[in-house]
This record gives sequence, C-alpha cells and structure tokens, in this order.
Amino acid sequence: MVTSINEFSPQKVYEYYKSRTEIEQAFDSFKNILDADRSYMRSDYSMEGWMFINYLSLVYYYRIYRKLIEKEVLSEYSPMDVLIYLSRYRRVRVSTHWIDLEIPEQTRKMIGFI
Repeated sequence: MVTSINEFSPQKVYEYYKSRTEIEQAFDSFKNILDADRSYMRSDYSMEGWMFINYLSLVYYYRIYRKLIEKEVLSEYSPMDVLIYLSRYRRVRVSTHWIDLEIPEQTRKMIGFI
C-alpha cells in the first residue's frame, strides 16, 4: 500500500483502509440487496422516513451477517438467504393464540443454526 500520510503508523493506515472497505460494502449492500439506491419520495418527511427505514434495514442486515459469522455458518448461508428463508415463515392468530403454519424444512434447518 502506498500513501502520502506520514503522521500515522502503517497499522493505522491499514485500519483506515479496512474501514473504507467496510463502508463501501455497506453501501453496496444498501444499493444491491436492499434496493435502496433510488427514492421516489416527493416530500422531505417522506424522504426522512424512507431513509430511516433503510437505515434500520441496513443495521439488521449487518446484525444477521455478524450472527452468521459468530455461528460459523457464513459459508452455508448469506444474510440474503436468511431473509428469504424467514420470509417463508408464517403464523396465524386463531382466537387468542398464535399457531405456526407449516415451516419449510430448509427454513427449520436454518433457524436451528441461528
């Protein structure tokens, strides 16, 4: 790595470089996975709400990512896989209690890891 920054140690320069990569990955996730790179909002209030929802989505995306790393199953599942599998999980409310509908096998297997 070549840099003109002389006041920082090589370790600090490397840390700055790595943090930039992580920021770029976050923007990539924001654009490509959350499809949040374009807005059709017409007012400032709508735009603020849209940005807040997308911010929360990005936070939860990286929470899922961190959980997959902790459980050492990132080679088997991506955060997008988790979102897709969990979107197939259904519950219904009958009178006063909730009942799980049929959970697909792959979703049950993934829930067991997480």
